[in-house]
Amino acid sequence: MTWAATLLTLRKSWAWIKKNWQLFVGMAVPVVFFLITRRPPNLSKVLERTREDYEKELEALEKAHQQEIELREQAQRRAIEVMLKVEETYRSAQKELDGKKRKEIEKLLSTDESPDEITKRLSEITGFKIHVE
Repeated sequence: MTWAATLLTLRKSWAWIKKNWQLFVGMAVPVVFFLITRRPPNLSKVLERTREDYEKELEALEKAHQQEIELREQAQRRAIEVMLKVEETYRSAQKELDGKKRKEIEKLLSTDESPDEITKRLSEITGFKIHVE
């Protein structure tokens, strides 16, 4: 009875090994490689490379963040300059910019449209030729 139970267990084990042979090959390759080379892996080089890659990634993220801030500030300065030009043009024409048109202009300046499109739309709203760069 013991021999029959042992054979059954061995057959079940062999069937499981045939099904999951990739696992055994994956475990055997590093062991064989280690036995052949007899050198422990140099983890300090791996850790140093990982640290350097991490620092490079942080630098890239910081640079992208700074560029985004600069672009946002430039867009705000451009919007203020254009609003001042519009108000100056209206003042020179002795007209007052009403709240509705002001809101339309501010909404237009906050979009990401091209300067040519903004210039065209400003001219339509105000009736004056105002160039946006």
